[in-house]
Amino acid sequence: MASLAGHGPNIGHTWVKYVIIGSDGRELPPVCFPSVIASAGRQVAGTLVNAPVAMVAGQGRFWTGLDAQLSGNQISIMSQDRLSDPCYLPALFAGALGRMGHLNGNARGVFVSGLPANQALDATLCQALAARLRAAAAADQIAKLKIIGEPLGLAYGYILDNNGQLIRPELASARLGIVDLGGRTVDLAELLRLALVDGSYRTFDLGAARPLGELATQLSARADRDLTVLDADLAVRDRSLKIGKTVTPLPRGWDRPFVANGEAVVRRIDSVWGRGTQFDAILVGGGGAELEPVAAQITRAYPNAIIVDRPQLAIATGYARLARRIAASLR
Repeated sequence: MASLAGHGPNIGHTWVKYVIIGSDGRELPPVCFPSVIASAGRQVAGTLVNAPVAMVAGQGRFWTGLDAQLSGNQISIMSQDRLSDPCYLPALFAGALGRMGHLNGNARGVFVSGLPANQALDATLCQALAARLRAAAAADQIAKLKIIGEPLGLAYGYILDNNGQLIRPELASARLGIVDLGGRTVDLAELLRLALVDGSYRTFDLGAARPLGELATQLSARADRDLTVLDADLAVRDRSLKIGKTVTPLPRGWDRPFVANGEAVVRRIDSVWGRGTQFDAILVGGGGAELEPVAAQITRAYPNAIIVDRPQLAIATGYARLARRIAASLR
């Protein structure tokens, strides 16, 4: 069998991240957009630009990401119900595939995706995610599909290369702590000699959506309109708020909810790991790790903590690298 591409769709609670590593071992430009959908309206004659549409067989046409703002009925599902909804995850996955553009022979491959730690050990939930992904893929696109825990994806992005080979041999005998700062949840896991330590998965509802929601409430008074978590997220990324034609810096104290969130995360980690000195390293990633006020609390509390490269894309990268490792075993 010819070498297959490695696909790493990470459909998070707040952002979709998708990394593909081609059959030649090179990463394609990654995709990242908000986890929001809306039923697509009619194409109107004379419109200069028509937003891309994600098709879900038997369910209809959807706008995804920022394009969903074209509708007044945007949908964002942050609960476990996303796994049973027939439209939500398939539309986001189809939207991600559509944004990848021409794949140059890399459309078919091994796919790895995942669930938060508290869901990843439930076979029924893993099967539900797999079914939602298959619902949006072409019939022969998925050579093999594997669902894992999101913290493992973060670790694999750090320890594997684009061909799925171990690039940090010193970690083969190490004990690692994993902290995934997600949109809705914070996940913990432990690896010992690259194996998951039994019972080490932990999930806390302390994700970035909480401080972002507080900031959205704070900024709404300035904008004179209701702002969403996505609006606040975009404002933090730009370090500014756009009101009409006016762009203003974020107000003094905007980061207080994030500092408090980081402190809460550290308290929960401490309740499980103590000072964390049992680990050779603690790998920290996920979109929340790109929020400096949150990440700073963790690196201050744990000197052995490492913020991985491209934190928001780290899990999707790990999925794609594991997929390439699996692909090599299929030859």
